[in-house]
Amino acid sequence: MSWKDWIRRYPRMHCAFKHLYSAALAPWCYLHGKPPSLIPRSLRPAFTLGGKVAVWYAYVDGSRSVPLHYDRQRIAEICQRVAAGELGHYGQVDAWLYSALQRYPIAGQRVAVMGSTDQGYGPWYEAIGLHYGARPVTVDYNPIEFEDERLQFMRAPLDWARVEPFDAALSISSFEHDGLGRYGEPLDPEGDLKAMQLMKRLLKPGGRLFLTVPVGKDKVVFNIHRIYGRLRLPLLLQGWTVEDRFGWDEAALDRDTGFGWEPVKYQRGPAGWEVQPLHPGCPEYAPVWVLRNEPA
Repeated sequence: MSWKDWIRRYPRMHCAFKHLYSAALAPWCYLHGKPPSLIPRSLRPAFTLGGKVAVWYAYVDGSRSVPLHYDRQRIAEICQRVAAGELGHYGQVDAWLYSALQRYPIAGQRVAVMGSTDQGYGPWYEAIGLHYGARPVTVDYNPIEFEDERLQFMRAPLDWARVEPFDAALSISSFEHDGLGRYGEPLDPEGDLKAMQLMKRLLKPGGRLFLTVPVGKDKVVFNIHRIYGRLRLPLLLQGWTVEDRFGWDEAALDRDTGFGWEPVKYQRGPAGWEVQPLHPGCPEYAPVWVLRNEPA
């Protein structure tokens, strides 16, 4: 067993180690203009819903000054993989998304892809949009260049009053990051909730949002993401009509998923400690919601 596996067996120790690391990074982040590694004390009550939500620390700098560039060959390769039914970075989550898009078609629609980052799979959700006949428009805080006239880019944040409304939108593991600073955006304890309300203005009445966020016992893993349980999930979905859900497990709302990514459980077996994935098939449990933007 590696030292990483050893420390992960003890969640409190692992959490304390990560917190110390983030605290040590704080001066460096400040001096170099990087995303903050700690929640400012003045914002902590808002981030934790008055102390009801736990905070764990883990740091990632996802900000970029140089545009992410996808050439024509890379885009074509990703489109071929999607057409073959392969699963990307989020594993089983993509299978749920395929099922959702088959039941609720987006062919011919102008579809916003909210957030995009290369995690070894390139413009994966843009390619999914193309495969299902949509006209994808990627919206991100960091610049992206596509060598494909079928793909467009818009820099976030968007001014809804100046943007042509979208027919539909994909937000796959995106809004849980908003307001945490990871991608260079300002800190905002309600960044995710505001993003969802802005989405209502960016979508046409009756338009659909295909949404995934990590689900588990409520937690803020700063600056990486939020995990949505019984407290924050209703706030996130407020004002939307839940038309359908794929991969939904009610029990997950009370499940402690640690840092949220690739959670595991340890149990002693005949050969010693055994490691078992908490959610086999997907690195984080994030069901797919199909939400309708009902007219006001």
